[in-house]
Amino acid sequence: MASTTPNTNRVIDLPMPQAGPGSAVIKVLASLITPFSKYIHDGSLAVYNLTLPLVPNPGNIGRVHSAGPDSVYLKPGDLVYFNPWIKARDDPTVSIIQGHHGGEGPNGSLQQYQKVPLEGLFVLDEARLCGELGYQLAELKEIALQSMVYAALVEAGSLQAGDTVIIGPATGTFSSIAVEVALILGANVIALGRSKEKLGHLWQTLGNPDRLKYVVMTGNNDVDFAAILKATPNGAGAEIFNDWSSGSLHSPPYFSAAFRAVKQDGRVVLSGAPSGNIEIPYTLAMHKNIKIQGKLMANRGAIESTIKLITSGVLKVGRKGGAEVSIFNIEQFGEAEDFAAKHGGWKNYTYITPNL
Repeated sequence: MASTTPNTNRVIDLPMPQAGPGSAVIKVLASLITPFSKYIHDGSLAVYNLTLPLVPNPGNIGRVHSAGPDSVYLKPGDLVYFNPWIKARDDPTVSIIQGHHGGEGPNGSLQQYQKVPLEGLFVLDEARLCGELGYQLAELKEIALQSMVYAALVEAGSLQAGDTVIIGPATGTFSSIAVEVALILGANVIALGRSKEKLGHLWQTLGNPDRLKYVVMTGNNDVDFAAILKATPNGAGAEIFNDWSSGSLHSPPYFSAAFRAVKQDGRVVLSGAPSGNIEIPYTLAMHKNIKIQGKLMANRGAIESTIKLITSGVLKVGRKGGAEVSIFNIEQFGEAEDFAAKHGGWKNYTYITPNL
């Protein structure tokens, strides 16, 4: 089991967890290592508020080992996805991302057996996903990424088929997924970025779709606004702007230009993690009745919808979706984090499999 202390990450032995009321113990089969996991676990990204020591990393694909006495559906052997966004049962305004942001103790997914709340588990159709569709277990951990994007676009953005959505920056891990999911849901997409090469690669990887346009940003808000507007259908603007600015940035670089291209009664969804502030054109927002909303993680309905999309075969993940998949065991924890930091990103995913 991997444990993070202030100056070191190491593998240790912990007692076998026991399921009690409201909980289950799952055998962890796959945990995703992101390009920024290394910097969360070494304390470089203090915003994640890790209380040490702990077993790190959120969420996993697992198999139910045991369930508490009040479980009415789960049974040992079920293949499950665990959503680590946990809300307090007596006050849902209080939440943590188990093993990742807030909370404490040996509760992350980098261990062989993990005790989790019942309400965070989603039973997967193993016969369909792993049998008929041929997915490996680790590949299903993309549910975590896809569902967060689905939640931003649909739960927060109220995206409907035929809508136009501006996504930017559009070539990161989550934002590229947002482009892909928005296209699958029938939207027109305007992708923003500074690198023509990266934007072109995004377009080509997704099959050169007619409903995807991209704008190479210049840093001049007036020029960029005009280019974004021109890229939208009939130059009429977009129903949604979904910002995915990186946590390494102080402020979202494309916010001002993209905001101006949002239509009357449009929606702006903040899904990134910059450390600074944004400036909002007050009068424009008021006159256009623009709704601005932050979106963290995904509620149960968004996760269930995402799982349905994957189970149906409409949304492809893993190698079927064009991804490169790299798998490490738990003793290779440090190597996996270094590999993900160097190579990880959209369609290049790194997993630790504690029991394989």
